[in-house]
Amino acid sequence: MSRQLQVEMRTVIHFFWEKRSNCTEIYRQLHEVHSENAMSRQAIAKWWNISENGRGDIDGSELEGGPSTATNSDIAAQVNASILVNRSVAVHEIANKLDISHGSVHKITIKHLEFSKVSA
Repeated sequence: MSRQLQVEMRTVIHFFWEKRSNCTEIYRQLHEVHSENAMSRQAIAKWWNISENGRGDIDGSELEGGPSTATNSDIAAQVNASILVNRSVAVHEIANKLDISHGSVHKITIKHLEFSKVSA
């Protein structure tokens, strides 16, 4: 599903939430129009709850991950150094060494350092 289609569906979900429709009705409406390209019932419920709790943007930028305290240039440099010293180092080893989450190490290696393979 394209990012644009996701944002459009989130907008529709928010619209139906404002009309006080329930998740099942929203699911039916989206699947009537988009069939197999529509969001799952669970994803619709997630975005319905986000609207209900007054959190997040429609584009989801506010919700992508938690605070990125572990993803800064100093930590990225330390992760890079650890990988260059031992190319077969595991993600959990780096996480333990730097005292950051497994997910943060994975994000740094894939998105920031652009390594294509990582070891769990």
